Amino acid sequence: MKIPGKILHLTAALALAFACGSVYAAVAGHVQFVYGAVQLTTGAGKAHAIQKGDAVSEGDTLTTAPAASAQISMEDGGFIAVRPDTSLKFDSFRFAGKQDGNEQSFFSLFKGGFRAITGLIGRINKEKYRISTPFATLGIRGTDHEIFVVAPGSAMALLAPIGTYNKVNLGETTLTTGKGTLPILPNQMGYAGGADQMPQLQPLNLKIFSAVPAPAAQARGGMEDQAIRDNAVVDNVLQVPGGTLLLNTGVMQGQGLVVGSMANTNFILQPITATVTTTTTGLSVVGQPITTTTTKILSLF
Repeated sequence: MKIPGKILHLTAALALAFACGSVYAAVAGHVQFVYGAVQLTTGAGKAHAIQKGDAVSEGDTLTTAPAASAQISMEDGGFIAVRPDTSLKFDSFRFAGKQDGNEQSFFSLFKGGFRAITGLIGRINKEKYRISTPFATLGIRGTDHEIFVVAPGSAMALLAPIGTYNKVNLGETTLTTGKGTLPILPNQMGYAGGADQMPQLQPLNLKIFSAVPAPAAQARGGMEDQAIRDNAVVDNVLQVPGGTLLLNTGVMQGQGLVVGSMANTNFILQPITATVTTTTTGLSVVGQPITTTTTKILSLF
């Protein structure tokens, strides 16, 4: 049986694409900010340092150095701030611009942590959003949470018990192991020490998470997504124009101001905006100058 040339060419192209790991590698988001050494490893095993504007696709793994961090703007409107010394894989991402039942966002967190402000994926079908860790699986019923894995042999293992920790800021999450599921509400922290242990609520571990007073809007339960992003607490680094400042040292570095103690793993990454005003001078019909002022709000990262 003779196979048509077009089919042969198509088969060869598909085989090549699979070999390169590019088939169905949907773009999950783009790098909004990067500080320090952050590496992206593709599903095909190719690794490179990331820069602002780079795409992050399903199958990619982000690895941050002990003093590095990154922020990812997700295609569904979500937001992820990755903490130092973290290994996070974007297992699967499907989003066609709307919630049609086919969307999904699955992650694997091997060590370290991140703060997630969820987008459209998971708002209707909660099972479409999932974070797997070596100790437990996290699901969502809300918008704003922080998750951290203390891995064996990590620096954090000297400060806190090994396991998966989850703190909820807004909404609700669930922490599931082979022993059951624990719902976690705002201002609560869940902990799972192993896949064979029932998750439990514990007092907030200040060696892992920061205790930050809830904004007034959040206390009323009406904080909008953008306001959440503008107050995203994931560590003790605050980005502002002009350089980076380590709270303990006052040293300026890079392109943002870092506020907070670098002695622990908590830091604050907060987007900063600037108001730019442009004035245009013209002439009126009587020869007197008039000015027109245009104001734009620009994101500085």
